[in-house]
Amino acid sequence: MSAFTGRGLRGVLAVACVSITALLVSVPSAVGFVEPGITGQSSDFANCPVNVITSAFAFGGGHCLHSYTTGGVVQIGHSSVPISIPGNTFDAGQTQEEEAAPVCAVIGASECVISPPHGILHGPAQPVPGGLLGTVGNVQLTGVSAMFEWAASVPPNTPFGTASVCGSNLFVTVDLCKLLNGVSGTDITLSVKIHLMSPFLGANCYIGSAAHPIVIPLTTGLTNPPPPAKPIHGKPSEFLLPRKGALQLMGTTLVSNSFSVPVAKGCGTSGGSLVDASINRKLGLPSAAGLNLMVINANSEEHSGYEVLEAGWTGA
Repeated sequence: MSAFTGRGLRGVLAVACVSITALLVSVPSAVGFVEPGITGQSSDFANCPVNVITSAFAFGGGHCLHSYTTGGVVQIGHSSVPISIPGNTFDAGQTQEEEAAPVCAVIGASECVISPPHGILHGPAQPVPGGLLGTVGNVQLTGVSAMFEWAASVPPNTPFGTASVCGSNLFVTVDLCKLLNGVSGTDITLSVKIHLMSPFLGANCYIGSAAHPIVIPLTTGLTNPPPPAKPIHGKPSEFLLPRKGALQLMGTTLVSNSFSVPVAKGCGTSGGSLVDASINRKLGLPSAAGLNLMVINANSEEHSGYEVLEAGWTGA
């Protein structure tokens, strides 16, 4: 079965939308599982959702998605953090109601995005320039790393978002048409929290939460932010089909500068609110829409679930 026929083409396009989510997010890899790069081989999809593979066997549908961040920048209030360490990855599946029986109906969608068994997001943390003190200093004492995590916990093999084609829903997880064509408007919506990590800050220092997520509308087109921000452009993917199978989508850039950011909470090893207040003052939190920025660069790839199964997939 070819990824370029019928609904397969829609799945091929879906990777460009869904995969960009990985660009912003740095979450530690599950024990015993190492994410691959972008090679065009079926082994890149070891973390494909199981029910996408099984639906491919039963119905001939479903697609596996994998992406790899190459760079970018995240500006939150007073702090700007370059994505200086490449390799953050995003894995998911995409399927339709008729391809996966009642899977998508769980979230009331005709097309949905499915979470993989080892977690959606993997990759290195990004160092925060200047750390706690705003100077290089002693990294062991003042160094801080930032990781973006999905705001709400998502169990494996579970629908966690919807797909659309040039729709008007501002909070759709993926819009295929807008993403691939550089059309202005929301291509992808992220709902994330930022984990600030250092020995001084303790284990539970987060900006945002499941109850108060950072909701980020990303586009490959032109943004329409509130002042003082100015509109900026993203860039849609370039297609490349390698000999070894998977469709590769190269050189995508998604941007956003119209989202707000809530305060940090849970910071400090003693759990005191004074540390929270200090972090919020340094970062300028809460930070209103028009004062924050995300630019994400990534390469992505797609395989139909049927092709992954046919290539010898034995379970993640």
